[in-house]
Amino acid sequence: MGTPTHFKLFATITVALLVALPLAASSSESTEQIRIWFEGFNASGESFIGGNELSFAQDLTRLYEARGHSPIWQEGGELAGQLDELIAAIQNSAAHGFYPERYHLQYLLEAATGDGETDWALDLIASDAFLAQASHRGNGVVSPQSINAEWFVESTELNAAELLRNLLTDSGSVRAALDAVLPQAPEYWTLVQERARIAQQPETETIQIPPGDTLRPGSRGERVRLLQERLLGPGEHDGIYGPQLEKAVIEFQQASAVEADGVVGRNTLAILNATQFDWLERIDANLERWRWLPRETPDTYVRVNIAAFTLRAIRAGHDDLNMDVIVGRPYRQSPVFNNLIRYMVVNPFWNVPTRIAVQDKLPLLKADPVELVQQGYEFRANGETEYRPVDQMDWNPVTRANFRYQLRQRPGPQNALGQMKFMLPNSYAVYLHDTPARELFSHTERIFSSGCIRLQDPAAFARWLLELNNSPELANLDSWLESEETNTVYFRQPVPVYIVYFTAFTDDSGNVVFRRDVYDRDQAITSALQGTS
Repeated sequence: MGTPTHFKLFATITVALLVALPLAASSSESTEQIRIWFEGFNASGESFIGGNELSFAQDLTRLYEARGHSPIWQEGGELAGQLDELIAAIQNSAAHGFYPERYHLQYLLEAATGDGETDWALDLIASDAFLAQASHRGNGVVSPQSINAEWFVESTELNAAELLRNLLTDSGSVRAALDAVLPQAPEYWTLVQERARIAQQPETETIQIPPGDTLRPGSRGERVRLLQERLLGPGEHDGIYGPQLEKAVIEFQQASAVEADGVVGRNTLAILNATQFDWLERIDANLERWRWLPRETPDTYVRVNIAAFTLRAIRAGHDDLNMDVIVGRPYRQSPVFNNLIRYMVVNPFWNVPTRIAVQDKLPLLKADPVELVQQGYEFRANGETEYRPVDQMDWNPVTRANFRYQLRQRPGPQNALGQMKFMLPNSYAVYLHDTPARELFSHTERIFSSGCIRLQDPAAFARWLLELNNSPELANLDSWLESEETNTVYFRQPVPVYIVYFTAFTDDSGNVVFRRDVYDRDQAITSALQGTS
C-alpha cells in the first residue's frame, strides 16, 4: 500500500521547515532531527537538504538507523573535529581530476568558517560527501560501461558505506582513509604529478588554425600562413605549403605519434590546436580509467595498450618484452578486458567468426571463390563434419540471413592469423596472433584489425610464454614454425593479460606520453567528470 498523499506533503513541509531553521542543536536534538529527516526521506524520496542533494541517501539511511540516528561529525561523534580533514581531502581531489563542487564543498566551507557549532544537516551532508569521495576514488566517478560499452575489465568494487563504518569503529583519520582507496600504481601517481606540473605552468596562447580543408603540399591561404607561424615561428610567411613546412609538419607528427604523412587533416589539426586545458582533460580521463581497474595486478602479466599500439610483457614489475601491435578499426574496436592466456597454437587454422564471414567474406565468395581457395579457405554446412574447398559451393543464393556455414582458413603463408595465435578464451572472440600483413607495422597508428590484437614479434612472445612456464616445448618451437603442422601448447601457469585503453601513460623511462584518442572515448569521460554529459 502506498503512503497517503497528505502524509507525503506533511513530511516534505516538515523537512523544508527543519532545513530553513538555523539549528545549532545539541547532540540529542540533532539525533531527533536526523531521525525526522530520514522519516521524511523514506516517505517522499526527496533527498535534498538546503539545496544540497544527497547522492548516497539510501546508504546513509541504513548507516544512521544502525546507530540510532546519532550524529557522526558533532561533538561526541566518532569523527568530531575531522571536518577540516574532509574539506582538505575534497579540495585536494581536484589534483586527481575530480570537481570538488560535486562534494558539497561550498556548504562545508561555510559551515567550517561559522561559529564552530555543527548542526544535524551538516552531519548528513558531511557523511554524504565522504561516501561520494570514497566511492569515486575507489570505483571511479562514473560506471565505465555507461561511457564505454567495450570496457569489460573485472574489478573489485569498493563499498564506501562499509569503509565509513570501519572508520567509525577504528576512530581513524578521514583523510588517510580516503587517500588509501586511491589507485596505488606508480603510473597513476606519475600522471597526477604531470597534471600538477601542467596546471602550474603559465597559460600560453597557442596559434589556433581554424578548421577547413586538409592542408598538404601546394595548399595556399591564410590557414597555411597560420600553420607556418605555428611551426616555423614568427616572421614573414607566404601562405604557401612548401617543402620547409612539410618537413616541419612531419617532424611534429613524428613527435606526436600520429601518421607522419606531411598532411594536416583533422587528427593533426586537433593536436596542433591543443591547449593546456586539453592536456589536463586528457590526463583526467586516464586517471578515471585507472580508477576503473583492479587495485592489484600480478607481478607477472601482459598489458596491451590499444591507444598506444603496444604490448608489454612484465615480469616481477619490470618490462621483459615490448613490441608494437595492430588493434581494431574504429568500427570494430578492440574491447577492454582482462583474462588469462591459457594456450598457444602454432600454424593454426583460422575459424572465421560469423560476423566477419557474412560481412567480409561472403561478398568475396560470390565474386571469386577460386581466389579464396588459393588462400586456403574451406567450409562446411552446419551439422556436417567434413570441410570442402569454398569453390565447391554456389554462393550466389546465400545471404546474411540464410548463412548456415562454418568457414575456416588452413594454415599457410596467407593465413590471417599468421603462424601463431595465443588464446585467452572470452566471449568477444578476441585473442593475440601473428599476421602475414607485416607491412602494416610501418604505420604509426595501427588500426587495421577486426578486434583481435596482431603482434609484431609473435615468436619472441611465444618464447617468453614458454620460458615463463618452463615448457619443454620451447625446444620444438623453431621446427614447428618451419612446418605447416598444427601444434598446441597448454600452459601450466596461465598468464594474466590486460587489454586496456590509455591515451596518457608512462613509457619505459617513466615519462608521461600522450597518444591520440583513436576511438574518441576521452570526451565522454571528461564530460561525465564535469557533470556535463
